[in-house]
Order: sequence, then C-alpha cells, then structure tokens
Amino acid sequence: MNAQPTLSAMEDIVRKSNLIRLFVLILVLSTSERLLAAQSHEGNAIPGVGSRAPAKAAKGLNAANLPETLIGMQYETYFIPSVYLPDYGQSGFDPGSWETAEAIPILGKYSSYDVKIIRQHEEWFEYLGIDWLLIDWSNMLWMQPAWEEHKGATRELEETTDLLFKTYSQLEKEGKRPPKLVIMLGLRNGRLRANALERLNGIIAWVKKNYLDKPEYKNLGLYYQGKPLLTILSVGSSCNDIAQQNAGLVAPDWTVRWMGSQLQFTHVEACGFWTWFDGTIRQEVTYNSGTAEATVVTPSAFPVPPGWLDPRTVGRDHGAPYLESWKVAFETRPKFIQIHQWNEFAGVKEGHGSGPQHDGYGDEYNLEYSDDIEPTQMDKCAYRGCGGWGYYYMNLTKALISLYRNETPDITVMALSAPFQPGVVKEERWRVSWNVIGNPPNNYTLKVDENVVAEKIQVDHYTLDLSKLARGKHRVTLIANGAHTHFDLAPEKLTEKSSAQLPVTSTIEFTYAPGR
Repeated sequence: MNAQPTLSAMEDIVRKSNLIRLFVLILVLSTSERLLAAQSHEGNAIPGVGSRAPAKAAKGLNAANLPETLIGMQYETYFIPSVYLPDYGQSGFDPGSWETAEAIPILGKYSSYDVKIIRQHEEWFEYLGIDWLLIDWSNMLWMQPAWEEHKGATRELEETTDLLFKTYSQLEKEGKRPPKLVIMLGLRNGRLRANALERLNGIIAWVKKNYLDKPEYKNLGLYYQGKPLLTILSVGSSCNDIAQQNAGLVAPDWTVRWMGSQLQFTHVEACGFWTWFDGTIRQEVTYNSGTAEATVVTPSAFPVPPGWLDPRTVGRDHGAPYLESWKVAFETRPKFIQIHQWNEFAGVKEGHGSGPQHDGYGDEYNLEYSDDIEPTQMDKCAYRGCGGWGYYYMNLTKALISLYRNETPDITVMALSAPFQPGVVKEERWRVSWNVIGNPPNNYTLKVDENVVAEKIQVDHYTLDLSKLARGKHRVTLIANGAHTHFDLAPEKLTEKSSAQLPVTSTIEFTYAPGR
C-alpha cells in the first residue's frame, strides 16, 4: 500500500516545483542575453591568437570598450590634379603631380579618384591588421582657392574623401572589414591664419553634415569616449594656446585630440597632444590619467628645423630604426598607435627648401630620407634617384603587428643596419650593427658574401675587416641563431605567414670603394 502525501506536503512540492521553474526561466533568459550581447559585440571582439582580424564593430568601433591597442595608418587622399600649396617652401607644394616623389608605388602614379586603388589599399590594410586610418585634411585652411569656396583642390579633396567613405561603406556590405576612418583637420602649421578658429569650426560643421550625419557613413568612424574621434593638427601651439583655443572650438559631437609635431622640443604631450611625427626615432608617448594613450611608429625621423639634411636625422637604415621605433610601443602598450605613414610621396624641389639657404626639406626627400610604407617599384626612377624598397617595409610591418598582438609570440624580427644610399663603404674597418625585437637569439653569425667571418656573436654589432676584399659589390648576411620567424621579409613579394619555422636572417648589399 502506497502512502499518500498530506496537504502540507503537496503544497511544499508545488512551491519547490515553482522555484525550479523560476530558476530554469532565469537561466534561459540569462543565456539568451549573453548570446545576444555576444552577437551585438561580435565586431568588437578581438579574435584569439592566430586569427587576428582588425577590431571592428557593427555600429562603429568603440575604442574605449577594447583593452587592446588600436593600430592606425596615416593616409593621404590628395593624389588629384589641383592640390597646390603656394607658400610651402620657396616654390610651392604639388603632391598630386607625383613630380617630387621619392619612389614610385607598385600601383604606379595613381589617382585618389581610382576606386581600384582604394580597394587594393584596403585589402592590404586588412591583411596587415590596421584598425583605423588617419585622413589628412590638415592643410585645408591654407589651400587655394579658399576652402569655403569648395572649388579646385579643396573640392577635389572633399570628393576623394567622400569616395573613400563610399567605397568603405560598400566594402562593409560585401563582408569586408575596412579600417575605421578618422579625419585630421588643421588649425596651425606655422603662422596662425586670420579667423583660423572660426574657419576651423566651419569645416567641423561641414564634416559632421557630410560624413558623420549620413546614415550610410555613420558607422565608419572610430568612436572613443562615446563619440567619433576627430584630430586637429596645431603645430607651434603651446598648452596655453590650446587652452584658449579650446574655449572657442565648436565640436560637441566629437571626441577631440589635438595633434602636434616635434614633441621632443615642445613637450605638449603634457597637456594631451598626440603627435603627427617627432624628430627622434623613439617617438614621444602621450598619457591620459596615467595610462599610455597614443604614440607613433616610423621608419625614419628628422628634426624641424631644418629637416632631412640635419645631422641628427635618422634615415631608413634598412629598417633598423623602424624596429627601434616600435620598441616604444612594445614597452608602453598605448591605446592608439599611428604608423607614420602610408603614402605621402611628395616633397619640395631641389634648391627651394625653407630657410635662408633654401635647404630645409620636410615631407619626403629621397629613398633614404623618407618615411612612406606603401610598396614601391625597385627598378623605377623618381625625383632624387632610382630604386625602391619593394614590399620590405610592409613585410616588416606585418611581422611586427603579428608579434605585437601575440599572434606569433615565438618569432624574432631583425634588421641589419645598412649604409646610406647609394651604399658605398670606403673604410677598411666597417662597424655594422643590427636591431632585434621578439624572442632573443642565442647568438649571431655574420657572413660576407658566402664566407663566415664571425660566429657566436653575443652583442648587436661587429667591426668587419674589409682590407682583403676586392673592390666592387658585396653582400653581408646576419643570421640569428636559436631563433625563427614565420615571415619572409624579402622585398620582392608580399610576405605570407608560413606554417613552418623560417630562419631569421638580414642581408644588405654594399659597394666597397677604398680610397675614393
């Protein structure tokens, strides 16, 4: 005979049953909320090691919600017929003509109106892992005709920027993940122009109306602290200047960061300035509330004044300075990194530089004294010489970003320092050096041509005895022992991540010409 439960026992069973149903309902709702949250933030998530894609969001990328560094590339859209700055240097500045480029891109002397170029650049940026582009509008206030007329060069720059936004919007619809876009306006680059702040406010309002407020463009911006990021270049301004100018700035819809240059002299990073570039290869770091917010990495650097021909200038030097520049980012892990730069490809004509001797040259000068990253043709002549760097700096950037983001934490990136162009060595004793980031090698082996001249080197330099070498061209190869990489840095082709471990080597060519 089965015992029947009492009324009180039945009530207890019902209560427990209801509690179980409630618990199950809460669990289901909680799981659904997490799934929805994961879906809504899917674009913000940083994939795990080995599957890194640029950190994108369906509704704009919000930097504040991401613990990782966002890596940006400084980018120009001024390769158009009419861009001309009449009072730049002694003869003006005409970047759209390609006349004074230091090298010729793999893609040729392209136009910023060419959608195929925009798409190819974007494909490369996705491959590198670039999160955002800094679009250069810093010269708008001193271009001719005046920006307010929306004619000529300023109109063309508006059109090429709009084409970039339009193309990136289409690429997102096609399932691509293009970098987010940040515009850099300009208030001052030298003397302050009349009504500059008032005119700047006009440009800010125009940019909001024509880019930010367009539904198809709204999600293309980089959001920071709840608003799209806007940078403003003001070279020569002090912290006190910016405090006064901020009072008259009308930009309520933006998170604004002022941008300076040569911060090793001005030290305006103390009041929050970011930098376009500095005159030292180890660029300054801007901190915000004690946390590293921004820095720049660059393959070369020059002080202003006087520019590239200053003895303190650091040239490309086969990529060794580029690694040194990246070390600052590795050490500080800032929220934002800017890579200086993708595609300036313009400078001032010979004999028309700034200063009393007309020898102050900025922007790009020649192969050695330049800082563009975009791949160039290695067999073409440009304004001040022939040759190019091929894919070398893009390949270095790919390896460095992969290492920085722990996608390949086991690799070593190494660059052997090279003599400046044209690579002629006259001394019988030549001190070579190198730079390394990543897994430290056990030691190094050094070869001249195919002959080993030193083994088990424990330091980052060695003095070669060239006295017994024949005159002419030779090759120096450095081998990092006990280290490997997954990226072939050879300049002839774009690197691809290898599943196999590759040796870490660096090779330079030079011409030995004693007594010349």
